[in-house]
Amino acid sequence: MMIFLESPWPILLVGIAAEAVLAILLLRTGQGRWLGAMLAAGLLVLLGLLAEHFVVTDRKAISNTLDAAAAAVEANDVNRLLECVSPSAGEIRSGAHQVFERFEFRKARIHSLEITINRLTSPPTATVTFQAVGSARDRLGQSPYPGFAESVSVTLRREQGRWLLADYSVNGRKLP
Repeated sequence: MMIFLESPWPILLVGIAAEAVLAILLLRTGQGRWLGAMLAAGLLVLLGLLAEHFVVTDRKAISNTLDAAAAAVEANDVNRLLECVSPSAGEIRSGAHQVFERFEFRKARIHSLEITINRLTSPPTATVTFQAVGSARDRLGQSPYPGFAESVSVTLRREQGRWLLADYSVNGRKLP
């Protein structure tokens, strides 16, 4: 059931398949009752899409947090980034200030998210691995490469109803 709340594609694909079968039945039999069934199936697909849009699952909330963090990095807005970080993650908070002092980010994107949620911890945690891709200018001029493509692993904690960054590593190692 959760797969239908994570993405609109399963709902759309099932709906298209159902409508195709019902359309074939309508054309073969010529019976108007299939038209009513097509209308009902279309209505169910619409309701499913509305539910998918408005229901925020943990996976969606985690993805939203990471998207907000990437947008803050791209905007070079450390304060917006820190809104995505747990107040108890002092190392990340101080490291973010250091990174933003040194680099001016031009682009920051994340993709290929793999989310594992552990509801047995207190508070619940999630481990997410993804690819971070973008470009930045080194204000110190020490890095000749403007682009980056890194494998990132982050740990998030559910705190006060939100998923917040608690720890991270880049290419398997901790950074400032």
